[in-house]
Amino acid sequence: MEFFSEELSRLSAYLAHPKNIIIVPHKEPDGDAIGSSLAWYNVLNGLGHDAFVVSNDEVPGNLVWMEGAESIVNYSSQAAEALSLIEKAELFFFLDFNDIKRTGSLQEELIKVNVPKVMIDHHPYPDTSLAQILISDTSMSSTCELSYRVMKALNLTPGSAAAGCIYAGIMTDTGMLNHNSSHPGVYNVVAELLDLGVNKDKVHEELFHSNSLSRTRLLGYALCHKMQVLSSGKVAYIALSSEELKEYNYKPGDTEGLVNMPLSIEGVDVSVLLTERKKGLIKLSFRSRGSVVVNNYSERYFSGGGHNNAAGGEFAGSLEDALKLFCSTIESFIK
Repeated sequence: MEFFSEELSRLSAYLAHPKNIIIVPHKEPDGDAIGSSLAWYNVLNGLGHDAFVVSNDEVPGNLVWMEGAESIVNYSSQAAEALSLIEKAELFFFLDFNDIKRTGSLQEELIKVNVPKVMIDHHPYPDTSLAQILISDTSMSSTCELSYRVMKALNLTPGSAAAGCIYAGIMTDTGMLNHNSSHPGVYNVVAELLDLGVNKDKVHEELFHSNSLSRTRLLGYALCHKMQVLSSGKVAYIALSSEELKEYNYKPGDTEGLVNMPLSIEGVDVSVLLTERKKGLIKLSFRSRGSVVVNNYSERYFSGGGHNNAAGGEFAGSLEDALKLFCSTIESFIK
């Protein structure tokens, strides 16, 4: 972490005395966002700080087992409590996002606060004006891996609970080390986390093998009836309407990992999942393999971004219009 020596020195000074600290993940948080948030929550409270996680949205069901998940304040349903905590904050940790817009409705409140902010993230093109301390490294597999390295550089040893959160974030953001995981360092971090007491089998059970019946049926329906492969044979997509999600009792996290599945088909280099979470707003997840880059495509057509092989975006309009734009542009773009 020599590159961030100045930032780490300032962060160490911020943490020298107990503070009221608010930790903020991005909206619709995934395993990396919740994992890094709860890892810092456990470590900071262990140091004597009064730390809370305030999230724009609820925690996905496959992540509620993490230590501290029950204490996360959901701004969507606990606005008064969230605003009270934000008002008292002396320091903010912004985790796993590079733009304040990624915090959803919370951004309006966060823009107002005038206290120091720390941003730790691994996505490209961060807003450098967002925080007084910016620790951003796109070579990291996940914000969880980067957070662990920051903790280690500060001589902070996470306990087994925090280590489990970090391990979970690495596993979910890399698809169990299938992407964003080509550098040897991530495997060294995994080994060190196991040395800290992470129960790998329990984490994998909670993350990947504790599906509800409705989620299992949704995945089966999506793959059997909704997956389409474009004429080139290189691009597969799944589009799910709000009615279909409702029919299968959709809950946050139920489509986690679905976008990766079509990449197991021979010849498919790009997989895209389009979900109509609510009328007029379509969420898109992009995955690719090898040298096929999807973040630039997401940024150009769907107001998104991310990593070369894993990106996200959104579309304001109908699912049909989103599909028209996608189908008419994706194959020529990836050529």
